[in-house]
Amino acid sequence: MRFFKFSIISPLIIFINVIHADNLSSKISTNFIIKIFCKESVKSEFKKNNFEYQESIGEEVCNCYLTNISNNISHKESISKCKLENIKKINL
Repeated sequence: MRFFKFSIISPLIIFINVIHADNLSSKISTNFIIKIFCKESVKSEFKKNNFEYQESIGEEVCNCYLTNISNNISHKESISKCKLENIKKINL
């Protein structure tokens, strides 16, 4: 009887794990793509203003942006907050 219950529940558990893994993978891919565009945008801003771009700064700005977007802060507000935070950090 236990084997029968286990054989019914096991596929359900596997199915739930597969669905969760697909959703997680999709979210990771989306964040990765957003981060690539974000870094290129930051790099472009630095070049446009004749500042030396550092990968660590781009990483910080984009992590900040993704965190804000994940917390339902608007696109423009996220950009403003992250720029302001990092300008203070690098003393521009």
